[in-house]
Amino acid sequence: MRPDLIPDNTLEPTGVQAELDRLEGRGGRGRPRLSLSFGTDLEPAFLRHRAESVLMLQRIGMVLGMFLYSIYFAHDFATTRHFVDPVIWGTMTVFAVPGNLALFIATFMREPWRYTLTVARIGALFHTAGMLLLSCLAAMRGTVVPFEFLIVQLLYDFFLLGLVWSEANVLASLTVAMAPVALMLIERSSAQIFDFAFFVTSTALLCSIGCHMQERAQRISWLRAQLLQSLSERDPLTSVYNHRSFYSRGDKLIRQARREGRSVAVLGVDIDYFKRFNDVYGHLAGDECLRQVSSIVADHARRPLDMAGRLGGEEFAIFLYDTNRANALSRAEDLREAVKSLNIPGKVRITVSVGVATATPLDAVTMEAMVGQADVALYRAKHDQRDCVREWSDNKVRPSLQLVSGAGS
Repeated sequence: MRPDLIPDNTLEPTGVQAELDRLEGRGGRGRPRLSLSFGTDLEPAFLRHRAESVLMLQRIGMVLGMFLYSIYFAHDFATTRHFVDPVIWGTMTVFAVPGNLALFIATFMREPWRYTLTVARIGALFHTAGMLLLSCLAAMRGTVVPFEFLIVQLLYDFFLLGLVWSEANVLASLTVAMAPVALMLIERSSAQIFDFAFFVTSTALLCSIGCHMQERAQRISWLRAQLLQSLSERDPLTSVYNHRSFYSRGDKLIRQARREGRSVAVLGVDIDYFKRFNDVYGHLAGDECLRQVSSIVADHARRPLDMAGRLGGEEFAIFLYDTNRANALSRAEDLREAVKSLNIPGKVRITVSVGVATATPLDAVTMEAMVGQADVALYRAKHDQRDCVREWSDNKVRPSLQLVSGAGS
């Protein structure tokens, strides 16, 4: 999907609830509860939310870090002068500046969530390895780079870069494993090696626990918000979009399609003789019929920017993004045939009538207008013979191309 398209942020309530139950330890099986990562489409959506929510913190953290390091190096230059060696200065600049600068710039780019996490991953790995190398290089050249810099780096990796817990643990493991080796290579005493390994390991473990608790709370909070959003935007019986959400999202997508030069279509779908079905077989059977038909309707709106909604009663609608007239009519016929082949045990065969309305980027339409056009075509389909497709075009209603050629019902 192109970066300027609007993704569907509302996720299926069942999947959200399952992940929420897992994190909160309420039954279910699957991955151990220590694991925080989501499955399917939830993880990318959460990472996007998280990256967007920590942008200001990242900027403040990087500016504050540069300020504190500047004070440290200014004090060193005025007093102990550990860092006057140009090799040390050059190595430190190569490893410290590019990653931080790239991440800082990425936070100001359009839709920065697409870049900041990748830059943070690469930069953190580069910086951590660089700190280890720098410490060894400084010792071999007769100066000292405090290994305590690695403890600061651990705090930075776990809490300021926006890395997820599992990724920060990889960097912490690298630090814990390589720092004692570096000390041995520069021939430090066993007591110094033990002391430093103890403090670095303790810091990494405490940071890992704190990061896990923080991220778990973030994920639970996000899941609850997503669940509330899903429940407010979805029809409770069929799980497709409700009337309000279908119209509001559709208007946004129509405006976007106009900017992008894309054509759109709306399919109005109505179950034939549903009231008669409900009266004969009862409301429970009617609800089951609505669920099965809505499932087929939703299956015909699976692309990222397509959507299905229930407008009321037995009437549904599908919004198709970036589609032409011929494709919209073909999708309508496919849907009609799919519903016609639906078998509800012990019940009559179910059929639907479909009305199609399309709009090009030059058409100044709204979602309300397009649904109205599809409704006019749908009314004609109900009036003509039902179980058919009719198209609204240029203030006229006409049979679909398939019906004209005899390939319809």
